[in-house]
Amino acid sequence: MPNQKTLNHKNKAPLPSEEDAGLIKICVLLTLVLDVLERDIRIINTSPLKMPDLYVRSLTGVQQRVAVQLAETKARMKTLGVKIYSEIRNHEGVEVLYVCRGYQRRFFMLSSFARSEVRRKLGHYLGIDPTQD
Repeated sequence: MPNQKTLNHKNKAPLPSEEDAGLIKICVLLTLVLDVLERDIRIINTSPLKMPDLYVRSLTGVQQRVAVQLAETKARMKTLGVKIYSEIRNHEGVEVLYVCRGYQRRFFMLSSFARSEVRRKLGHYLGIDPTQD
């Protein structure tokens, strides 16, 4: 017969994993990419470009692909019992508070790192290597 210690261990939810933290990171980055795209589309729409509609359509297509990946990421998070309940952005970075199967966790990304990761992700979606000039 199992002892009480064994029973309590079996009833505990698994500890947060690297996959869980990775999903949070991807979710934050994709949200930032969507925000950048939204801002850029707004600016292009009000700029004196000759054919802004072409640029906007291109960026809107990227926006839709990012939104699909974000939805898939959030669905995976839900399946794993991961939920973001707070996001704070400031000049230092992005702080996310989340619950993972009952465990409260914090994720922080420096602004400089977030900027370079968003640039890398956006470059990927646009088919551009952001490190090449």
